[in-house]
Amino acid sequence: MTTVFVAVAILSLLTFVHEVGHLIFAKRAGMRVDEFGLGYPPRLLTLARLGGTMYTLNLVFFGAFVRLGEQSLAEASGTQGRKRDRAMFLFGGSLMNILLSIALFAVCFASGWPLAHDRAVGVQRVRQGSVAEAVGFREGDMILAANGHVVSSVLELIVYARSVHGDIRNLTIRRRGQISSLSLPAGGPWFVQPETRGVLLRNDAGWVEIRSYPWPHALQHAALASLRSVMNLFTLPIQILRGRLPVDLVRPMGPVGIAQLTGQAAREAAASGWWFPLLQLTATLSAALAATNLLPIPGLDGGRLLFIAIEALRGRRLATHTENLVHWIGLVLMLALVLIATYYDITTPFPLGSQ
Repeated sequence: MTTVFVAVAILSLLTFVHEVGHLIFAKRAGMRVDEFGLGYPPRLLTLARLGGTMYTLNLVFFGAFVRLGEQSLAEASGTQGRKRDRAMFLFGGSLMNILLSIALFAVCFASGWPLAHDRAVGVQRVRQGSVAEAVGFREGDMILAANGHVVSSVLELIVYARSVHGDIRNLTIRRRGQISSLSLPAGGPWFVQPETRGVLLRNDAGWVEIRSYPWPHALQHAALASLRSVMNLFTLPIQILRGRLPVDLVRPMGPVGIAQLTGQAAREAAASGWWFPLLQLTATLSAALAATNLLPIPGLDGGRLLFIAIEALRGRRLATHTENLVHWIGLVLMLALVLIATYYDITTPFPLGSQ
């Protein structure tokens, strides 16, 4: 139940922000907005009437909608009005989703962004009574450098050790989050093999650092993170063709898949008391919604923008019934895609890691 609630709350937020974007640019373009509704009809009550617009609260409390007047609706779809205003009205929803994405990413970077460090040599075991134990090695230590020479794998450490005939006198190690130095005695070579003088080494050692950024830097990182999230969608076909991404990991995700992701993020946030997983996921979904909605697919805002571009090139718009038919077909195909994605979300869920 918690999973469903969190998923509905996040999707409602994204939809609400998207429609606020349409509302703002409709007002700026002088379009007549009859109603801005929280949730979907049937209507429960009218909250206010401002600037000729009725603000309402509706029974199906999910997202929001903008209802334009008949003339303004025609303007928005291409019958009349300036093309730039109509384009900005259509683009406004995605713009607001991008701004929300940047804001949430900025909170993540300012409050603490996890940075994974997985390039260290780990101490897997220390034999009792050995020289290594006497020197001060402990299981779980991570070796970062030998004699000031940075190492990121057992092989690198062994190659360096053999190049100096095992004459290593100082190590930089990380233990329980603290960086320190460890002096090694002479009398025998160090690290010319994976197990030397009582210490057994391993690869793939690492740790996670939580780094907080000042707000100006957080906003810069957030803008780049949001831009990467948007661009990832548009570059997916290229990455698939180049073999960089397996096809089974980039299939479309339906509402059930999104609910699975948000539920996992909510559980992680509840278990750790840290809101980062949920905020990062919401920021990523907001950017993905913005990018998806701008795709030149009939029925989406991007498809309507495409028709405005065609109108600009032709000097006149396509017939209204033709445009409406194309958008209707696009919506039907998208609904079919959502149903197919939902089927796979249920039968073949995305791997979410440990529960």
